[in-house]
Amino acid sequence: MNAKEAYEYAKDVLQAPWPEGEAVIATNAQYSYDYAKWILRKPFPLGEAAIAKCSYYSFIYAKWILRKPFPLGEAAIATSAEYSCSYAIDVLKAPFRLGEAQIFKSKPKYNYYIKFFPIKKRPAFFKY
Repeated sequence: MNAKEAYEYAKDVLQAPWPEGEAVIATNAQYSYDYAKWILRKPFPLGEAAIAKCSYYSFIYAKWILRKPFPLGEAAIATSAEYSCSYAIDVLKAPFRLGEAQIFKSKPKYNYYIKFFPIKKRPAFFKY
């Protein structure tokens, strides 16, 4: 049985959590997120390692499931300008320094990001 089959069994047949299938579900980011959102309706710690490998699922897991920062997934989130920007605005409500390198590579995301977190001018004597 793979992660999709285990998730669908819990969703469609049991319509309830399935502890025996959680180890298999936890191997896949998408099904770990879906299991947390639609079956458990709370965080799924066992699946967080898989979720943390994907920028998209890390971001939406933080936003919709945890409703707070997801440090384990921040490295993955930081690989995407879109999710870094959204993570800063929607989850952290503060600058996301780890993701700024990607954000600053995307003119639209950069312009949107600095509306929320303006870049402060440094005095001329600062070299960096």
